[in-house]
Amino acid sequence: MMPAWLAGAIFFSVLGLLVGSQAFWFSRARKLVRGRPRRWQRWALGVPLYGWFLLLGGVFVAAPLRWAVAGGAPVLLSLFMQFRRSEVMIPIGLWLTASMLSFLLIALVRLPALVHRAAARRKTDDPPLPERRYFLQTATYVAGAVPFVMVGYGFLIGRQNYGVQEVTVPIRALPEALDGLRLLQLTDVHASAYMPVAEIRRVVGLAREVEADLVLHTGDFITSRGDPLEAAILELARVEGRYGRFGCLGNHEIYAGVEDYTTELFGQRGVVILRGRSTELAINDARLNLIGVDYQRQPRGLEPEQWASNFLKGVERLMRPGMPNILLTHNPNPFVRAAELGIDLTVAGHTHGGQVQVEILDTRWSPARFITPFISGLYERPKGFSSTSHESPVTSHASLYVSRGIGTIAMPVRLNAPPEITLLTLRRG
Repeated sequence: MMPAWLAGAIFFSVLGLLVGSQAFWFSRARKLVRGRPRRWQRWALGVPLYGWFLLLGGVFVAAPLRWAVAGGAPVLLSLFMQFRRSEVMIPIGLWLTASMLSFLLIALVRLPALVHRAAARRKTDDPPLPERRYFLQTATYVAGAVPFVMVGYGFLIGRQNYGVQEVTVPIRALPEALDGLRLLQLTDVHASAYMPVAEIRRVVGLAREVEADLVLHTGDFITSRGDPLEAAILELARVEGRYGRFGCLGNHEIYAGVEDYTTELFGQRGVVILRGRSTELAINDARLNLIGVDYQRQPRGLEPEQWASNFLKGVERLMRPGMPNILLTHNPNPFVRAAELGIDLTVAGHTHGGQVQVEILDTRWSPARFITPFISGLYERPKGFSSTSHESPVTSHASLYVSRGIGTIAMPVRLNAPPEITLLTLRRG
């Protein structure tokens, strides 16, 4: 977990990049319009370009309208909802993502030339260097275009490249009757302008083709208040599990203030949302204990080994000895405490796998590393190990699986972090 000062620095850096990039592109657009020789050309080009930046400005000020809406203002409500339409939000999200990255790359390409020019303090009568100027111009064009190509690919292909990720999870104490139990996990759907109900229906269709014993939903069914929660739940509830369907809540249900409503809607359709409680399941003459918790808020300024005491308070009373204990939590960071308690398997999401992963010198870099060491995939940790004790009663390992999830937030793009429907198969081992 990053310290508070670093989180603040990153936030203001991104905000500065956002403002700076839009100022840069607006100046380019203004120069392009002014460079047209005829008035009708300036009007034909200026109206759509200036209109676009006016729309961007409208989106930036639309969020505060929530407060006016809460006080009762139907005109503002109508205006705010128009900004949330997919026809508006998707192109804006794509533009902001690509334009920011493009601006950053252009700045990185041109910075060495500016530094060299300042250091050399060239005289005005020095001979021109056309080859150097041509190279810099070409490099600038390439650097500016690459992000737009990448974002286009991430939106059209990477974002919708749904598939079933099959994972085998070994559990030493797993009863023989539960060997081969199949758990289907769906997480981070984020029904919104970026994930319309028709797209959720497509995901559900793929999930229904999997013969699952248990279906597990691990939160973030929507992105914010006003998203189609009811329709999303109606679709997700169509995924069947032989021995039941269960879930937990994510941080976006809390942000939207729909925790109770979400629990009620799922319950009406036979999906049990576990909020700080557990349920024992009888499967094939064996028993399994399923525990669910609401989103566990992240402690600030602490290292992972110091997280344990801040997570899963009261979960000890929900555990059941003599049977496998499985925890559903939206945030993967409680795994440190779960392993310490002896929970066999923790199932989580939240990270989206970073949504965008970049390989640099054989190392994968992901934005999710700023919030967790558990990015995606299967992790193991000694069961019963306490970071505050030198002695450990370790007899086996606890497992964590972090799914990349289905939807997107902030930007409707996935690169090297494809969406996934997860199928976990429990095995004795």
